[in-house]
Amino acid sequence: MAGPEQAVALLSGSRVGPVLEAALAPAGLSVQRWTRRRVHHRPGAGVTGIYDVVALDGVRRTAEVVCVSTASPPAGTSPGSVRSRYAGTELVAWRHPHDPWLPGLPWASSPADVGREVFSSAVPAELTEVSYRPTRRAVLRASHGAQVRYLKVLREGRAAALHARHRMLLEAGLPVPAPDGDPVQDVVVLRQLPGAPLAASVRDDGAAALHPEHVLALLDALPAAALELPARPSWTDRVLAYGHAAAVALPEERARIERLAVAIDRARRDTDPGPTVPAHGDLYEANLLVGPDGCGEFGPVTGLLDVDAVGPGHRVDDLACLVAHLAVLPTVHDRYAHAPAAVERLLAGFDDVVDPAALRVRCAGVALSLVAGARRSGGPPHRARRRLAVAERFRTDIR
Repeated sequence: MAGPEQAVALLSGSRVGPVLEAALAPAGLSVQRWTRRRVHHRPGAGVTGIYDVVALDGVRRTAEVVCVSTASPPAGTSPGSVRSRYAGTELVAWRHPHDPWLPGLPWASSPADVGREVFSSAVPAELTEVSYRPTRRAVLRASHGAQVRYLKVLREGRAAALHARHRMLLEAGLPVPAPDGDPVQDVVVLRQLPGAPLAASVRDDGAAALHPEHVLALLDALPAAALELPARPSWTDRVLAYGHAAAVALPEERARIERLAVAIDRARRDTDPGPTVPAHGDLYEANLLVGPDGCGEFGPVTGLLDVDAVGPGHRVDDLACLVAHLAVLPTVHDRYAHAPAAVERLLAGFDDVVDPAALRVRCAGVALSLVAGARRSGGPPHRARRRLAVAERFRTDIR
């Protein structure tokens, strides 16, 4: 079986055309032209590419989205998926939305079905894809007149647990989205919350209204019952795997990356993460909504999103996740010039509640985990190098 380097090279290159042809053939379609949208490399879980295809149905053109993955599909894979072996690599391909891992995605992608079952209307809903991580999950925004819902599409059998998690956090007083009814076909339907993602506030003024105590109060509000949920490794716990993914994405810096990953892993084990407490598990700017209506102990925070990973963990990992994500925002766009000020303000406050050395080590680990993602859409390597430099600065800033 080909390794991740070969898989990334294949799915990022120009030779994937025959695989796309094979995926579309059962529908009687042929490929006229295609472009790669992005390639996802999940350490230990496979490589998946997403492609926009202009296909031909006879002489009629049609727009298709085709996904190709090295992951092993679950049992009972839908007949719409096509297995093949190409360039020594075992692959499975499917036409979006027929993701073999997400059986509810076709329903959530149907305006008529969502209009009928979510909004109780014969008028179709308007659907917008918010995010799609092939084989993992998808989020769609559904609007119907003035009503808005978010559809979180999960792997088979996981919707009930996430639905219960939202209920638990709501009862604890946390500003998480409220479920709207029971799950439908492995899809959790969530109500809209006020506010905008924290990144917009960081862009405007460095999120000046968000103070360290607001973040700490939010995490303090996580209920003790979260300790009974399954534990997940933090980003820094898997730093060697993410270091490998970074080296695959930036092979010219392989030695530099491997040295850094080993150093972070050693420092991770040598620093004190503190006690096990209820943790969010993926606390970063896209999962925090803020707005002028926010008040009270959470300050400007009006929403806490993506609670799938809530469970036992370490406070320092949540804080490091937030800080490191803010630190790499300037690598996304130069309009985030205020991000460094937000990083310094939060670090200064967080240093009072967790071990500063442990915090910076874990910031370095999170930043390193983001290096591969900088090349997901095939962009130039300078963005990935800048993220690597951010990880290195955190590593050398240990007090």
